[in-house]
Amino acid sequence: MEEELYQSEERIFLRDYVRCVVESLGALPWNDIDRALESLHDARLRRAGIFICGNGGSAATASHFTNDLNKGANVEGVPRFRAVALVDNTPLLTAWSNDSCYEDAFVEQLRNLVRPGDLVIGISGSGNSPNVLNAVRFARQVGAHTIGLTGGQGGKLAPLVDIAVVVPNACMEQIEDMHMVLEHAMVSALRDRARRERVPSLLLPEGWPARWADSDLAEASGGRRAVFLPQDGILVPPTWSQGTDPEAWELLPGALEAMQVWAHAGLAVVVFGGREDVAHQPVPYEIIESAYRTLMAQVSMRGGRIDAVAWCPHRVEEKCNCYAAKANLITYAAKVLHLDTAHSYLVGDSGRDIALGMAADCRTALVLTARGSAERRQVEAHWGARCMVLPDLAAATEWVLSEL
Repeated sequence: MEEELYQSEERIFLRDYVRCVVESLGALPWNDIDRALESLHDARLRRAGIFICGNGGSAATASHFTNDLNKGANVEGVPRFRAVALVDNTPLLTAWSNDSCYEDAFVEQLRNLVRPGDLVIGISGSGNSPNVLNAVRFARQVGAHTIGLTGGQGGKLAPLVDIAVVVPNACMEQIEDMHMVLEHAMVSALRDRARRERVPSLLLPEGWPARWADSDLAEASGGRRAVFLPQDGILVPPTWSQGTDPEAWELLPGALEAMQVWAHAGLAVVVFGGREDVAHQPVPYEIIESAYRTLMAQVSMRGGRIDAVAWCPHRVEEKCNCYAAKANLITYAAKVLHLDTAHSYLVGDSGRDIALGMAADCRTALVLTARGSAERRQVEAHWGARCMVLPDLAAATEWVLSEL
């Protein structure tokens, strides 16, 4: 009888515990969660580093969160998360704790890793863990974005971070339960969004977060002007025969000079392309992206500049909108970089290039190099005088300058 009574009391306690968790889940700060999701998605698209820290049960959540971001959120054709749990390297964590102090164990790791535009997530049930607070303070000092997962009244962490997700509950165990539920739900939502959106891949120079792309200046002036160029046939010869090794890519005559002139004139230079422009055989997303990034570095080392590469990571059977009437390759890059497409230019050598520029409301020009001569009649029949026809890239460079 005494055993049955004990079990009955235990069951009552468990039911009450679960009831409190369910009630708190229903009262979560959804607007703040939405902002946190947007920040994580943005970090993913920008290839920003994500660094997560916590203590005790929150350390376990930080490690679990990192695991799920790096594996569970993967979607083919979308950048993978670059997440690191600052709690996982036990030798390094204990070395800094022993030789410096535990309060700086996360800060010392961030000094090796974090860059402007990265994302630091601090998890603290009380919101008052000194090493988490110090990590967030340091992250803000170097220009990283910050998210805090906490509970109760938010502690000192909530007012310190850019986005605070405060669980409305005072029980530490229940706060940690809800942090785990939130972690799983957020990763699932991020995976679902990546599957639905099928946005182009946008590469920016290292250290230049997309959301910082001269946004104040661009918005004040109605948007920055740009020149959009296809990688294939304008910058380099058709690359299907050269494979994904960018060392084998040679810039076509006039390409480097054109990019130098346009950059000096204050125009953003955006290169666009797709999977089939790099290799006709199946190639992993990361290898193609690496090839584009190497091309950007090669141009930079030779005195030119590519401000961004917008490329379609999708296969033909996926029926994306990158090259369709919505012209996502151009419009997505323009949205992220605050570009004014109506006062921007697209120079291409094919009807597909010209169609992309027209759909994005750019001023367009067909050059008669590479495929241009063969496609001239089709382009003129379809767009007439709306599309300039020029002999080569040097003439296109002069045309753009004359329009400024």
